[in-house]
Amino acid sequence: MGNENRGDVDKLVQAGSVGQVHFHEHHHGAEVLRAEQLPPPPAGFVDREPERARLDEALERGGERALCVTISGGSGTGKTALALHWLHGVRDRFPDGQVYVDLRGKSVSTGGVLSHCLRGLGMRGADIPSSEDEALAEYRSRTSGRKVAFVFDDVAQPRELLPLLPASDAGLMVLITHRQSRDLVVDGVLPLELRRLDVDAGIDLLRAGAGERVAAEADAARRLVELCGGLPIALRITAGRLAKRPRWTVARVVAELDDDRQRLDRFTEGGVPVVSEALDRAVGELPEAQESLYRLLGVIPGPAFAADAVAALAQLPVADAEELLYELHEANLLECNDQDEFRFHDLVRLHATRLRTPDAEALRRLVDWYRVRGAYADRAVLEPQRLRVGQDDELLTAENPFDHDAALRWLEQERVNLLAVLDAAHRQEWNRAVISLCDGPLWALHNQHKHYSDTLAALGSGVEAARREQDRVAEARLRTLRVQLLLELREFTDADEAAAGARAIAEESGHRRVLGSALEFHGKVHLEQRAWSEAISLFEQARAINVELGKPRAVALQEYLIGRALTGRGDAAEAVRWLTSASERLREFPRDRRTPGRINVALGRAHQQLGDHEAAIVALRTAVDGVRARTASFDLAEPLELLAESLLGTGDADGARRCLREALDVLDDARNTGAQRVRDRLAEIE
Repeated sequence: MGNENRGDVDKLVQAGSVGQVHFHEHHHGAEVLRAEQLPPPPAGFVDREPERARLDEALERGGERALCVTISGGSGTGKTALALHWLHGVRDRFPDGQVYVDLRGKSVSTGGVLSHCLRGLGMRGADIPSSEDEALAEYRSRTSGRKVAFVFDDVAQPRELLPLLPASDAGLMVLITHRQSRDLVVDGVLPLELRRLDVDAGIDLLRAGAGERVAAEADAARRLVELCGGLPIALRITAGRLAKRPRWTVARVVAELDDDRQRLDRFTEGGVPVVSEALDRAVGELPEAQESLYRLLGVIPGPAFAADAVAALAQLPVADAEELLYELHEANLLECNDQDEFRFHDLVRLHATRLRTPDAEALRRLVDWYRVRGAYADRAVLEPQRLRVGQDDELLTAENPFDHDAALRWLEQERVNLLAVLDAAHRQEWNRAVISLCDGPLWALHNQHKHYSDTLAALGSGVEAARREQDRVAEARLRTLRVQLLLELREFTDADEAAAGARAIAEESGHRRVLGSALEFHGKVHLEQRAWSEAISLFEQARAINVELGKPRAVALQEYLIGRALTGRGDAAEAVRWLTSASERLREFPRDRRTPGRINVALGRAHQQLGDHEAAIVALRTAVDGVRARTASFDLAEPLELLAESLLGTGDADGARRCLREALDVLDDARNTGAQRVRDRLAEIE
């Protein structure tokens, strides 16, 4: 067959071998190239149904101009995969051609991109105008009325390419970028932001590559998706590794990826660490100030960070730190929650930690910021004059920025960060900071919202720091606080041993107030074990020390405890006198909103023992109202149970049932073993 054609032909292809086919057409007297430049669609594509639905809807809806879409997301989130999967499904809508340009994350001139597009539209390089304005005019002429799609991949600055919107209401332009593009909505752009895959979609992607053994190891597969950060690129690489090793279990791959130090290096293709290099490119494209902050953020030990903490870390004004954080967020290197806290995606954190600036001074600034901020929060939540050994008073030079509720919200929000900062300070042997964080914000938080394992571990670090510092006062105090936690956990043997040790160290230190506290807490151990007389003796010793020191609030606390012990021993009338005295003393401390409620609960018990249910109801209703005014709902259970008994004593069975049901809800929510006791009592009276 000869290489010759005779006669009229509408479309003609002449080639020795055909890879990509381009059809030449004549359009209004000018030759136009119908480009088909889309790369192949991705194999095993999963999920992204909401995004594809939005794209389909926008394409069907149409408009007076070409559709422009940005697909943004962090490195490895599958932006290009989504674009190509969708575009191959709708390519028949663009019979006049599809042009694909990979800009590789570089900021380029519009003129340079125009040249590529015009060649894709059939112009020979020699015919492309040298003037950018003339080239743009030619581009608009060649796209006018045409059903053509342009895909620009890895775009550094999407706004720069908006002038290349096809001059046709049947045209399409897709901009794939790692930068968020919400601000382009005002320019008529549809922004799509890709997040990591959820666990189910991630498992589907693993199954597409590695087969049904993924389903057979469901728990390991879920963990594998977590270790891949839900990133499609990491999941595809991992599925490929499993596919090449049919005898490997999913659990084996999980064990490999569980090592944070090596995880990024496991995501390789052809020996290239794909995920790590993608993040390197993303960071390398940042302006200097953003890149410097990114590297410094790798120093932060906690999972999240607010602008004011970062300002302390980087020695920046808060407004400047916030602006840089939002710029990193727009570059999809940081995530931001609804509390204006920023955090790294899991794999990005590993990358930032690897690139972090080794700056011990910056870490120390962050630790000190949490120490001071935590000391203010502690004093807003708990009585400012309570016993403290953190030596923070000289650091608190400004007005307290917190009220009670704001401080408690901050403590709960920052709990994990406080623990991480404490651990970092402990490893650096910044002993004073460790003691302060334990005795201040972490104790204040536990006093309101219980976090037993975390607080016990923190106090263990605090005791070790006090020993290193040779601070016997702080060691005795922190050991004493551990006693309270062991009591709440009902580990009485350990609590008794810890209390005896704390007392011995307190006596050795010669610090009378700390000794009074150690005596009080040892008394609590005896109180919980119903050793009433031993408890009363220790409380009286503690009370005498605090009378001597002129500490009326501490005296009130010991009187309250004496009253509880007397009630337990059966001396209810004497207990009422001590509890009434404690209540009167605490009127001088209106910011203490918790202890008065406890005193009223104890008064309720004493009045019940005396058979005076009317007085018990008054005290217990006051306690309930006080707890409801605070955020710590767990404290409601005890007064509600007691109130139910007094209501029964006065014949109000309906009121008793209401109280017990509410107490049961509280205990069930807390998964407290006391729930069964209340459930049984409720069954008795219903």
